[in-house]
Amino acid sequence: MNQPARRPLVLVYLAVFGGYFGQQMIMPILPPLARELRLSEVHLGLVMTVAAAIVVLASPFWGRRSEALGRKPVIVMGLAGAILGLTGFAVVTKFGLDGRWSLPVLFGLILVSRSFLFGGFMAAIPVAAQTYVADVTSDEKSRVRGLSLIGAVTGLALVLGPAIGGLLGRFGLLIPLYVAPAALVPLAVLVALRLPAEPRHAERPVVPRLSPFDRRIWPFLVIGFGLFLSLALMQMTIGFLLQDRLGLTSEQTARTTGFALLCAGLPMLVMQAAVVPKLGWAPLRMLRVGIPVAIFGFLLVVPGFGLWSVLVGLGLTGVGYGLAVPGYTSAPTMLVERNEQSGLAGLLGATTALTFVFGPVVGTSLYQVWPVLPYLLAAGLLGVLLVFALAHSSLRSRDAVEEEVVAGHPSP
Repeated sequence: MNQPARRPLVLVYLAVFGGYFGQQMIMPILPPLARELRLSEVHLGLVMTVAAAIVVLASPFWGRRSEALGRKPVIVMGLAGAILGLTGFAVVTKFGLDGRWSLPVLFGLILVSRSFLFGGFMAAIPVAAQTYVADVTSDEKSRVRGLSLIGAVTGLALVLGPAIGGLLGRFGLLIPLYVAPAALVPLAVLVALRLPAEPRHAERPVVPRLSPFDRRIWPFLVIGFGLFLSLALMQMTIGFLLQDRLGLTSEQTARTTGFALLCAGLPMLVMQAAVVPKLGWAPLRMLRVGIPVAIFGFLLVVPGFGLWSVLVGLGLTGVGYGLAVPGYTSAPTMLVERNEQSGLAGLLGATTALTFVFGPVVGTSLYQVWPVLPYLLAAGLLGVLLVFALAHSSLRSRDAVEEEVVAGHPSP
């Protein structure tokens, strides 16, 4: 990647990191905060489900806006809207804790601020960022590297956000809610002032439209849906589980939940960034090794052995996902044509987003039935995926092809 292209991309990566960091910073405080506001587990699940649905619906809209207005204005609008949504959520929460609104009014305002405003504008940032990278990179190698760095900074935000949010939560549940939008303000100003507009091309290449039912890729979409649905079941209920099982206060729950999510996220990040590139395994092998490790991790959370079993279980889950997710995302890229790669990336992203439409409300509903049920379901789903990955005929037939590609000897 040439030097002139690299400088503006740093701002693009900061924008992506900032958006996801603000989103994830408040995650550890949401379960105890919901209880302080007299909301049920299902209420919180609905808030997150609606937010995910808004992201899915808004992403194509922002894609069209970025074509009409340019990438930079859409990134700036996304950051500004995210600030507005997070600020509104903080104000609504403060008034809710003061008892100024009835429960239905409070829930409705949380949906407007956290789900519709924040979710709707947050969707603009990764969409415009990805297309900006595609616009300013001049060759395929640079483009692949640039897009992979978007995934890397997203993963970093998913690790650091909950950890810092949990630490801030010890000083009060509202502190992360104030810090999250405040941290985005200077970033939005910096991007607005310093990010150059992308070059406008008279003609853009026509991207073939891939069907999710394409026989080359649908088995991997099934695997990805199950992987991330299981992850969503855990993420939305771990705070409730820790508070109920350990008898924690709200501030203790925020801090402990942040640390627990760090125990899951850090191994996942290390595996993807450092271990997987050195292993040199074929994607299906990563899936078939990573999924059993994640299953064991989920099952270790189930017994009430104390905090240590939860943390070790989440750590193993992170290791398993650190293997399985790269396997899921890389395997289908070897099976489609070069000009189909961006369409494939869209399908993989949509699959992940859809799991967070269903996962939060399913997980919180199951938690009310039996607190460990979401983890048993997560392990069960992964067990089904493992059998599918081992037994499905089309996946078995691709093993040899993948091994040859990884070894540097692609099939003719």
